[in-house]
Amino acid sequence: MNRNSVLIPEIYASNPQDGKILEYYKGYFEAVYIMLHPFYRGISMDLESINNDNWPTDQELREGCESVSWREVIKLTKFQNFSQIDIGLRTLFGALNKDVANENYALELERLFIDNRILYPDATGIISPFLSDAILKCLHKLNYTKLWQVDEFSYHPATLYNLEELLASQQTHHCNYTEDHKILFATHWDSQCTFLCSSKEIIEKILEIYPFEGFFCTPNTEVYWGLYDI
Repeated sequence: MNRNSVLIPEIYASNPQDGKILEYYKGYFEAVYIMLHPFYRGISMDLESINNDNWPTDQELREGCESVSWREVIKLTKFQNFSQIDIGLRTLFGALNKDVANENYALELERLFIDNRILYPDATGIISPFLSDAILKCLHKLNYTKLWQVDEFSYHPATLYNLEELLASQQTHHCNYTEDHKILFATHWDSQCTFLCSSKEIIEKILEIYPFEGFFCTPNTEVYWGLYDI
């Protein structure tokens, strides 16, 4: 939608910047599943040499690393739940105000790398490279052949792609949605997770195809969900 020459994203092609997630999507999507972005363990890649200036491509990460679940991270650390990990990640990336940030949680993530060589997911605002192939294949198995992609704030018009092309390139964007507007997966910039939005029935079908680690939103789940009851 265009208002006063400013492109306004449609709800079915966007994600909330703050506040309650289900409230934002009310009238468009019945359910939202939080897909947690996995951590990285180097197999043939030296993770110690990685920094923001030489961050590897998605393909390099998939070939040189294996994914590590948040549940495994809890087993290896002092974290007791997903929320504490979420707060630690957001603190590391400077996404929280000082009054709610937790430097102890951030240090626990740094110790995770020192002790176990497990690196936290990066904050790119795009779905994890370890999840993109799986979600695209799920859409293919649900008989979708095309997918719209657009940036987080709809600064540019959305582009329609053939799903086969995306499966080959593994290309995703901040917001990705089907032609019938029944499925959206979108990643908030400050979050290490992706919102999978649809009906409860369709999301459960997707989880049967691939068991993405995460949880369903309740009416209380907020964008910065680690800070609140979920």
